[in-house]
Amino acid sequence: MTTQTTGAPGKMQLFYGLGGVANGVFSNGLSFFLLIYYNLVIGLPAEVVGFALSIALIFDAISDPLVGYLSDNWKSRMGKRHPFIFLSIVPTAFLFWLIWNPPASLTTDGQLFWFLLLTTIGLRVSMTLYDVPHNAMLPELTSDYNARTLLSGHKVSVTWISGQIIVIAMYTIWLVPTDFMPYGILNQAGYQEAGLVSAFLIAAAILISALGLLSYKGQMTEIAHEPTKSAGGFFRQFASAAGLPALRAVFLSSAVYAVGAGVGAALWSYLMSFYWELSNDQISLILVANLAGALIAGFLIKVVSNRDNKKAAAINLSILSTIIGAGPYLLRWMDLFPANGTDALIYVLFAHGIVQVGVIVWTSSVLTSMTADVVEVGLHKSGFQNEGIITASITFILKAGTAGGLAVSGVFLAFVGFPSAPDQTNLTPEIVSSLGFNYALLTIAIYAASIVFLLFYNLDKKQFEEMVSNKPA
Repeated sequence: MTTQTTGAPGKMQLFYGLGGVANGVFSNGLSFFLLIYYNLVIGLPAEVVGFALSIALIFDAISDPLVGYLSDNWKSRMGKRHPFIFLSIVPTAFLFWLIWNPPASLTTDGQLFWFLLLTTIGLRVSMTLYDVPHNAMLPELTSDYNARTLLSGHKVSVTWISGQIIVIAMYTIWLVPTDFMPYGILNQAGYQEAGLVSAFLIAAAILISALGLLSYKGQMTEIAHEPTKSAGGFFRQFASAAGLPALRAVFLSSAVYAVGAGVGAALWSYLMSFYWELSNDQISLILVANLAGALIAGFLIKVVSNRDNKKAAAINLSILSTIIGAGPYLLRWMDLFPANGTDALIYVLFAHGIVQVGVIVWTSSVLTSMTADVVEVGLHKSGFQNEGIITASITFILKAGTAGGLAVSGVFLAFVGFPSAPDQTNLTPEIVSSLGFNYALLTIAIYAASIVFLLFYNLDKKQFEEMVSNKPA
């Protein structure tokens, strides 16, 4: 593999990072609102929504490495990655709009289930055509150990920034309560308008990022192995990548961590509205805190990108994520947290939002960079240039975080007995208390599992640089 750039020039950082806009709008739109929309607005039971998204995740497990394999072996004047990225733009935008606009003729739960399932599968496959090749660019754009964390950090922080902006816009523009609809999150027209705007943003972000990175296409043309486009070739390359202990460790850790973040996103509106009893204006303020956290984390990304021990950094940040995620709910359970309706609660939740999102951005950046580093291990051991297949795990992880988080959240809401149409008659204090306490326990369990998997990652900076220096020209 020939990687011509040892650092990360400003232009590269800009256009690679801008790709995160598509990820942020896509992921937060689905993570924060799809469960609420289909459960509380459309009327599907939460566990049915979660089941549909879990099935769709099975298709991701096939399409992600397949697209990675095809782009690893593709030859064109635009390089290996760009043809797939350009192909993704129209179907991704259209299907993102469609998922918020189920036809009025679909009236039964069964019909709506199949619509949600099939649309989600199509949407995720089309997003794969963009995200897998885009992530595969990371190890091709730079061979520098720390620069890879810098690049991944910019994309992750932009993902979070754009994602928070779209959520803020949802609560301040499209889901504002009215006299006729006191719960703004039940406004179907608002979701549909937001879906249209989001579809255009996703298409524009993919197009601009792809065009901006075209000048680096020369670094994404060479194939170290004999290129193939066959089932046998796919399984050989996939088996080669799957056999790498470092990839298995970071994949499992990242996937579980992403599910934890996905659960937090899916339940966030439930917790803010019903557990902390915040108004729309107060929720918007907390979202501003989340946005500030992403901005600060992106601005200070070199704090983690300059770390020479990515494994230790990821473990420490994951431990911090666990404490921050579960802390407020455990403190409330012990009556050590500010009461609902007080200014102190808003101040504490505002500070909490800044720190929580900042830590998640940093953790995700390090885990993404660790995954890209495994490419060198695969090339060194097998000779296969598996950037696409290996970094497909990043794309799968993002979607696993969204779909897995929604699926777990649907089961979780059923477990705590949360009503499909909450009001003062069926939303009891016992249910609300159970929502917060069990959420804390779920958070601890998920992040603890992520940390355990990370202990088996076995690649450090010294090994990485030795492999890069011995790589065939």
